[in-house]
Amino acid sequence: MGKNLLWEIGTEELPARFIIPALKSLKEVAEKKLKENQLTFEEVKTAGTLRRIVLFVKNLSEKQEEKEEEILGPSIKIGLDKKGNYTQAVIGFAKKFGVSPEDLVIKNTEKGEYFCLKRIIPGKKTVELLPHILLNILKNIYFPKSMRWGSYDIRFARPIRWMLCLYGKEIIPLNIANVETSDLTKGHRFLLEKPIKISEADWNIYEETLEKNYVIVDPDKRIRKTKEEILKISERIGNPDIEENLLKENANLVEYPFPIIGEFSKEFLKLPEPLIVTALKEHQRYICIKDQNGKLINYFVAINNNFPKNPEILKKGHEKVTKARLEDAKFYFEKDLKEPLEKKVEKLKGIVYHIKCGTLWDKTQRLIKLGQYLAQKINSQIDLEKVKKACFYAKADFASEVVKEFTSLQGVMGSIYADYFGEKDIARALYEQYLPYPQDESLPQTQEGLVLSLADKIDHISSLFASGEKPTGEADPYGLRRSAYGVIKILIGKKIFLSIEDTVNYNLEIIRQQGYLRERDILSEILKFFRKRLEGEFSNIVSNKLLVGVVINLPLDPFDLFLRIKALEEFQSREDFIDLITGFKRVAQILKGVEIDKLNNLNPALLEEKEEKELYSKIVELSPKLKDLLVNREYIQYLEMLLEFKELIDRFFDNVFVMVENKEIRENRLKLLAEISFLFNSFGDLAVLI
Repeated sequence: MGKNLLWEIGTEELPARFIIPALKSLKEVAEKKLKENQLTFEEVKTAGTLRRIVLFVKNLSEKQEEKEEEILGPSIKIGLDKKGNYTQAVIGFAKKFGVSPEDLVIKNTEKGEYFCLKRIIPGKKTVELLPHILLNILKNIYFPKSMRWGSYDIRFARPIRWMLCLYGKEIIPLNIANVETSDLTKGHRFLLEKPIKISEADWNIYEETLEKNYVIVDPDKRIRKTKEEILKISERIGNPDIEENLLKENANLVEYPFPIIGEFSKEFLKLPEPLIVTALKEHQRYICIKDQNGKLINYFVAINNNFPKNPEILKKGHEKVTKARLEDAKFYFEKDLKEPLEKKVEKLKGIVYHIKCGTLWDKTQRLIKLGQYLAQKINSQIDLEKVKKACFYAKADFASEVVKEFTSLQGVMGSIYADYFGEKDIARALYEQYLPYPQDESLPQTQEGLVLSLADKIDHISSLFASGEKPTGEADPYGLRRSAYGVIKILIGKKIFLSIEDTVNYNLEIIRQQGYLRERDILSEILKFFRKRLEGEFSNIVSNKLLVGVVINLPLDPFDLFLRIKALEEFQSREDFIDLITGFKRVAQILKGVEIDKLNNLNPALLEEKEEKELYSKIVELSPKLKDLLVNREYIQYLEMLLEFKELIDRFFDNVFVMVENKEIRENRLKLLAEISFLFNSFGDLAVLI
């Protein structure tokens, strides 16, 4: 039997971005702590708003399960004398645990027979355990930032103001920061905040009671309700541009959504659409509205946390703020148009990219060189002058007034300014340099954008690693992991072969010439960093994770390795896949521990047996063919050809003794097998599948 647990922590207003991570953390920590205390449950769910974090545990056991405990005592040899009587050792052991020697049993162990005490430890009651467990859970809830308040020795995202805590119908006593638990919750702060009694830990009762008091406690329901209200209020005007992240943020800024429509002057529609949307979204969290053709119109939706007594006054308030924001945006934009792109690039000399990596001007010079290098490696038909121009203007918008105010418009404004100042041929590339975005995984479509995106990301990683700014643990303040994933996704998605090692090496030389190479032996670390990201990407692509190990340590060319692993995955489904691996397994096992590099070259004259001669002939026959298949990256055919060795390998091992006393013949046979191993390993480390 069990009872439900309901625990609500009421707080001062939490930042919207804190809520979802906190609820995820609360669920994980609660499940862990309850299991650690041997308490069973049916389900753990969490919910919350900007004023409350809620834990609900369905059917939580009323006590810990009983445990049978075994305690080993003295051995039979020590516990019994020659007459079979209990010695003082056994008597003392039994007395220590309050039993008689007759209550002990004999247990067989690896070391022999021992006296053993078996006893049942009754479980503690849940109501006794919960105060300690809940306090422990609270201390381990994750927030991006936490604080102390008053003189209390407790940290939380915001000060705690009330706590409801019920196990069944019973209040669990708990005092945190001088706040006592009760059976009371609170409704909406402005509409119905009076204390509300919750009679028992029933989720439906709790959720419905709060909703009647204008609190939608379930984040998913609140998001759906917010979206419904936005669509309802704007249906006569146009289509709201509901971006998922903005919708979630708005839903977590309120306990119950009350949207209102606002309007701004059509004059502002002359501004670039991304600028209008960003000005309204980033500062005000407003949702823009578009017409049936997808064009922005001069209306927006604002989400409020209170039902307006006078909607018109509230509407005018939103519109007044909107007008100020858009006037600022207009001022910045018009000021930017008075200064040509070349002057903006010149200003990059005074803008620091990173204190250890130079200015954005230095970054631009690296991009120009690296971009031209990449263009020649990727496609000799790419217009190098266009690439050079795109790289030159890539960071120009950093010197613009708009990007200083709205940093998320990097690349977007660069593209708009390039188009305005007549650089239409590379305008799109300036936007594409930041693709793929976390929220938009589309890849660059122009050749210049493709090259610029790769150059920007590779230089970002190389220059920061070179300066000693590497990611540590989960911390990655410069987004280096995102950049590496971006490079990998572009190369694989656009089917581009590129040696990461050669490219990074070239980049590091440019950095060295600029005087920013502080870490001399950094190449191997950068390659390891890329390899780790590629390993993660491949683990998401293939069902058998072992296949990743076959290719991951080969020279780092992401698309080439992708083709290998996909060929291996396809081949794995075939019946003869096992034949391929078992054949190689016999070769790999006998070569284990052999220093192949120290063996003499294979001498055909020393081949005595028919089977080893046949195997050698097959190596001579297939080696050039296999080499051509590798060069042409025909990996399925390569694996198929390796199968031709299977029967010959089996006959060799059935009829030829490798480890003969004659050293010259023994080493020649090992070298023969090493030649086979080389052909297999040229595809990848197939030994990981053995």
